[in-house]
Amino acid sequence: MEDFKGTGLKFDSVMYGSLLALCASHNLDEEAETYFQQMKNEGLPANEFHYSSLLNAYAAKGKHEKAEKLIDDMKSAGLVPNKVVLTSLLKVYARSGLFEKAGELLAELDVSGQALDEMPYCLMMDGLAKAGKIHDAQKIFDEMKAKGIRSDGYSYSTMISTYSKIGNIEEVKRLEEELENIKGKYDLVVMNTLLNAYSRGRDMEYVMRTLKKMDKFKICPDRQTFSILISYFCKEKLYDLAQRTLEDMQVRGHRLTEELCSSVITGLGESGRAEEAFKLYNQLKSNRHTLSKVLHEKILNILVSGRMLKEAYTVMKANAKSISKPCLKKFVIAFAEAGNIYIVSDVFKECHSTGCKIEQDVLYIALSRYIEQGKKRELIHLLKWMKNQRYELASSTLNSVLKKLRESGQSDVAEMLSHEFTSSGKQVMTL
Repeated sequence: MEDFKGTGLKFDSVMYGSLLALCASHNLDEEAETYFQQMKNEGLPANEFHYSSLLNAYAAKGKHEKAEKLIDDMKSAGLVPNKVVLTSLLKVYARSGLFEKAGELLAELDVSGQALDEMPYCLMMDGLAKAGKIHDAQKIFDEMKAKGIRSDGYSYSTMISTYSKIGNIEEVKRLEEELENIKGKYDLVVMNTLLNAYSRGRDMEYVMRTLKKMDKFKICPDRQTFSILISYFCKEKLYDLAQRTLEDMQVRGHRLTEELCSSVITGLGESGRAEEAFKLYNQLKSNRHTLSKVLHEKILNILVSGRMLKEAYTVMKANAKSISKPCLKKFVIAFAEAGNIYIVSDVFKECHSTGCKIEQDVLYIALSRYIEQGKKRELIHLLKWMKNQRYELASSTLNSVLKKLRESGQSDVAEMLSHEFTSSGKQVMTL
């Protein structure tokens, strides 16, 4: 919008109509209201389409008082609310829980011959279902069918979704059979609704049956289809199927997202498949995604648990400042115990740079490993770094280190350490 204003050109009523429709589809009622008023201030007349879009924007938050005022405004302008406008008003009432008003409006549409398709009934059914009035929603559905209103599947999708949410899978199956007998075919909306219902009910047989029907009717899955399937396969711990679904999704031109991959990464980690989880994490990174702190921590914990400490180090080094201290400490302990001995000091430095102090017991673990493996140069390097960073060794820890040094024949290092200690005149040595 701002870019367009910079051109010096003015909006016409068609462009304002597109803006209002866009606001309505994103539930931006205040923005829609602003554009509507701006259009009128510029002397552009509002038509039924503009009024309908603003009503749809009000419906999202149930602003029925503003909706009624808008209808009055429309009538004052000499416009007669048509079927589209009245259906939008019905949507406002249904979303607001004003079912008596919605029912009266539906009856008015019916008497005037403007309720010849399923949409007004679906809006009423959806509102009732969301308010927990399942019986009333079913009653409207039955009335619609009794009147011979043709269904494109949306009304069935509404009731299938309603029954799946309360766990009535048998009713879902009955509705599916009824719809197939009436239409003899399906569309993507119905297929996704059925997949979601059977996934929610954890009915593997019918999930697979639905997928076969999609193939039979040549219905191409969309992102929602893949999302439903991946979530279901992870819930059932079928991680191979979840990964294959992700691959199929990419083949069909859909990009991986963190939201889709996160549950798969978690599941792979919990099932001891850290390498596969890390591979999927890297795939997300290669798609130039900005990954969340939560995912970085998740993969770091998975790699630590899977003893993939080299890989864990690369994750920690790249994201150290965004990883929580408890997570960092867990990694540092694991690396001090079993990580590449030549980069333990580097791990400590990275951790320290985030403000996360290295604990006494962790320092002792690292020093002990250096002593036991005869890594004199690395030992001295770590001691110097500790001294520069003013790390302290308690006397008990220092004595244990000195004893290990002497027992391993590294008396020169022990003397150096002892000299530093005694020169301080304290029972705690500042290195």
